[in-house]
Amino acid sequence: MKKIFSSMFILFLFLFANVNAKTVTDLTGKKVTIKDNPSRIAIVPIPWASLTYLVDGDSSKIIGMNPSSKEAYDISILKDLAPNMKKVNTAFVDSDFNINYEELALLKPDIVIVWDFQNDAIEKLAKLKIPAVAIKYGTLENVQEGIKLLGDILNRQEKAQKLINYHKDTNKYLASKTKKLENIKRKKILYLINPQLTVSSGNSVTNIMIDMAGGENVAKDITTGGSWSKVTMEQIIKWNPDIIILSNFDKILPEDIYNNKFEGQDWSKISAVKNKKVFKAPIGIYRWDAPSAETPLMIKWIAKVANPELFNDYNMRKDIKDFYLNFFNYKLSDEQLNFILNSKVNKGLNL
Repeated sequence: MKKIFSSMFILFLFLFANVNAKTVTDLTGKKVTIKDNPSRIAIVPIPWASLTYLVDGDSSKIIGMNPSSKEAYDISILKDLAPNMKKVNTAFVDSDFNINYEELALLKPDIVIVWDFQNDAIEKLAKLKIPAVAIKYGTLENVQEGIKLLGDILNRQEKAQKLINYHKDTNKYLASKTKKLENIKRKKILYLINPQLTVSSGNSVTNIMIDMAGGENVAKDITTGGSWSKVTMEQIIKWNPDIIILSNFDKILPEDIYNNKFEGQDWSKISAVKNKKVFKAPIGIYRWDAPSAETPLMIKWIAKVANPELFNDYNMRKDIKDFYLNFFNYKLSDEQLNFILNSKVNKGLNL
């Protein structure tokens, strides 16, 4: 009798454990067993804390995020939407994605989100019995696949699909302009990351965004190394970009370029500077520079900057307000909208 009871008890525990677990497939194709409703999520990749917040509609499950995510949080509107994220741990990982496993263990995560290239970390986490799911960087499709994965992890498939559909609808809208773009000379765009003359190369997602928006990345032919490449002032003068977009990964502003603030650099002969076409990229719940929840808005912003006449049917301000209302149930004020668009420093940009 005791043996029967013991066997039934073991079977009950097995069934109970499986009821409270599920399997998801990450972006490497690996199947990972996780809690059905994970409540403690540590996130290594930078943009994905904000994406997790959007898909879940809540920040309470995020217990760890990259320090660079926190830097973005501090200068973004996300701090208005999710004030509690200010307390999220950033000590378990550094800006180069190296994990401090002792610090991570203290967080007691149900799941850790990592990059697909972090094989050593994935193996280490497996030994620690901590489920790890991997996402990819490289294409806009990778972003959509990552959003779907978040929906599966968080049991928010409907919200995730809604965001994916918004991304796809944007792609369709941009594709509708393809024929007209063939008849115009594309504006040459330099995407400047910092004063050290680091630019977005041909390997970057930014390169894809610029192309979709109807521009031409002047650094598109740089395809060695990573997404960012350091160049010389001489090279930039040779490229002579029509438009310069400044990243939110640095505090650099249009006035710094207009006033030749940086020693050894002369921007005065560049067309974008002569014509006052230097702009700071927007920042919403995260830096719009990187592939993120607001990537469709970023591409349309570049389109409006590069080809305002061609995209005169698109209302940028309305779209942003609608986006925040639809995905966050949050009504942006005009002041907040101007903050997102960096309107104070983007003088002469009529959006």
